[in-house]
Amino acid sequence: MGRSTGPILAAGAISLGNELIVAGKPINFRIITGTAIAAGGLVLIERLSPELAAGLAWLALMTVLLVRVDPDVPAPLEAFNTWYNAK
Repeated sequence: MGRSTGPILAAGAISLGNELIVAGKPINFRIITGTAIAAGGLVLIERLSPELAAGLAWLALMTVLLVRVDPDVPAPLEAFNTWYNAK
């Protein structure tokens, strides 16, 4: 397993969990498929430039945490902030 696999799988898991738990939507198989394709592509890029592949994976993870992927579903940090301030 390369340096880019962990962050990209975490990004997919966070996206899927955010839609399932926070938004209460049914499972979105496009997230699973996109994560698998991204992980496979990053493995190929990692053979040429490991630093570039790892950087792209971490950038994808940060993007998933901070930006709304679906306009109807809040970003994970946005949902956490709402939950934290509700206490």
